Amino acid sequence: MMNNIKFKRTIPVVFDLLNAEDDPAQILYYQNLITCMWASPLLFLGALANIIVVYFFWGGNLVEVLLNSGIFLLLGLSFEFISRKELTINLFDHLVSLTQSITLAFIVVQYYQIIGPAVWSVSFVMIILSLMRLKITMLYYIAITTFVCGLYVTFLLPVDGFLFSPVYFLIQNLLFCFIFCLASATFYLNLNRYDKAVVRLNAVTSQKEKIARLYKKLILTKKTLTVQNQELQAFNEEIRKNEERLHFLAYYDGLTELPNRKMILERLHLLVNLSENEKASFFIVFIDLDNFKKINDTMGHLYGDDYLRYTAKRLKELVHEDDLLGRLGGDEFALIIQRNIKEDAAYNYVESLRNELCDKIKTSCSEFKVSASFGISVFPQDGKDPIELLNSADTSMYKAKELGRNNIQFFRPDMKEEILNKIQMESLLLKAYENKEFFIEYQPQFNAEDHRIRGFEALIRWDSPHYGRVAPMNFIPLAEEMGLIIGIGHWVLLTACHKFKELDMRFDQNLCVSVNVSAVQMRDKNFVDTVKNVLSETSMDPRQLELEITESLFIDNIEETIDMLNEIKALNVRISLDDFGTGFSSLSYLRRLPIDTLKIDKSFIDDLSDQDSSIRIVGDIISLGHNLDAHIVAEGIENSTQLDYLKANNCDCIQGFMFGKPMSVKDMEALLQKNPLK
Repeated sequence: MMNNIKFKRTIPVVFDLLNAEDDPAQILYYQNLITCMWASPLLFLGALANIIVVYFFWGGNLVEVLLNSGIFLLLGLSFEFISRKELTINLFDHLVSLTQSITLAFIVVQYYQIIGPAVWSVSFVMIILSLMRLKITMLYYIAITTFVCGLYVTFLLPVDGFLFSPVYFLIQNLLFCFIFCLASATFYLNLNRYDKAVVRLNAVTSQKEKIARLYKKLILTKKTLTVQNQELQAFNEEIRKNEERLHFLAYYDGLTELPNRKMILERLHLLVNLSENEKASFFIVFIDLDNFKKINDTMGHLYGDDYLRYTAKRLKELVHEDDLLGRLGGDEFALIIQRNIKEDAAYNYVESLRNELCDKIKTSCSEFKVSASFGISVFPQDGKDPIELLNSADTSMYKAKELGRNNIQFFRPDMKEEILNKIQMESLLLKAYENKEFFIEYQPQFNAEDHRIRGFEALIRWDSPHYGRVAPMNFIPLAEEMGLIIGIGHWVLLTACHKFKELDMRFDQNLCVSVNVSAVQMRDKNFVDTVKNVLSETSMDPRQLELEITESLFIDNIEETIDMLNEIKALNVRISLDDFGTGFSSLSYLRRLPIDTLKIDKSFIDDLSDQDSSIRIVGDIISLGHNLDAHIVAEGIENSTQLDYLKANNCDCIQGFMFGKPMSVKDMEALLQKNPLK
């Protein structure tokens, strides 16, 4: 398209634009524009000159003069119209060239007879001017028009002689020389400018192509960067989520989503530092769920996890919003009471938690009752640093466990000594198990009527190099807690059966041996196989073996215990219920037990007197046992009053210091030699 830049349409302005232009198309546009700007006024002037000269001086026909002047005016307007229309460069060039050709043809046809060969000067001038342009389109138009006009003049017009003075020819030749020189100079000037313009255009084109390639590359790079930026944002989002996840894993428990040990310790460090500056105190509460191990072992880890999640949720609902509750691991939780309250207020607060927690809880698996033991330590008197505070709270929690569970204990300095003693006892007990420091004593049992020996109860003893003789009540519970009791119990059973088999072969008195069985042993799924293996290894008659169990065995799972006892009973092994009356005996399950013997606890025997209600109780126990077809053994007989009462109430057998203390194998052999034969 033609340049539509607004500019002042004057010859000097257009020449300046032409000289400053580098684009060949724009140069051609400005050349055509200059042609139009020269041609229009000249044609308008020709229209006026035609009227003045031809009509007034030469006396021409007025109608013809006006017609010719009108054509001059129309041609001038055509140049003006073309120059002001927005046309393509090529169309603009062709229209200007065509209009000039029409102008030349009009002058030749209308004025050749008047001015003669002088019209060819107009054609010659146009040809010279067309040589000054960048394109030769106009030259073709003028050349063709001149040729056609020459044919017209030669063949259509009469030959008239024109006489011109030499001055005319001189002026014409000078004009030709001037225009030719001007055209040549202009042509070379334009040619040089055109070459430079082409070079610049090529450079610009090359630069544009290079820029275009760079732009394409930039677009591709931008797209790549956009994709990479999106990927980077996705990576950043993933990293952010991973950081949040890592922070959660680092400071929160995955099962309960409570703060974990690390966060608890960091919070304690912060509180210790703040409290030292402000001379303030705070409380750390150690919470341990009661009987969680039994639940986890008997019902499975999924049930245990459900139990922990529900308990954690319950505790979160109960604790004060300013306090921090966390899970230390397993079934252990910690509560930091950060508020500035007194010890009695702290106790009441923890007591309310204990009461609210001690309730039936429904999970996806079942319904059960939960309780917990609470140990409390106070900063700064119970510890100067987080570890010491946690240890103190842990120590007081274990004390709460020892006192029957489901209670609250504040830390006391003497508790630490008890814990250290317990740790020492655990270490020595483990060494005793490894070094075989245990031995067995046997306490005889007698028939109440004739005092003949019924059998012996095998009693484990520990002769510690550090403690000396240790009573079973002091180390058996610890062995159960440490998991040593299964191994120790197996050793006692095997040793007692071996020894008793030897004595039976020597004395042949058809006696029995009673071996105490821990509740932990009975929960072992392999216990029945253990009994079978011992009987097989020792070749002992199963009817001479009596296993003593306690009523605490039935607290956890009565049905499984009854099934196991029936399996043992099927081996022809006797079963004795020890410490009867001190536990949770119930006729609803007692009548279902395959019991051969009931042992009346020593506590009832100690209280036997004419004034004591135990007389009636012991008598009732004997009657109950006989109604269940059980053999009755009373233990702890120390005087004749007790013996006489038991005989009067038909007690079957007796055991106690009055007749024989626990004795070594050598003393047992001596006793058997004195025992009357059956």
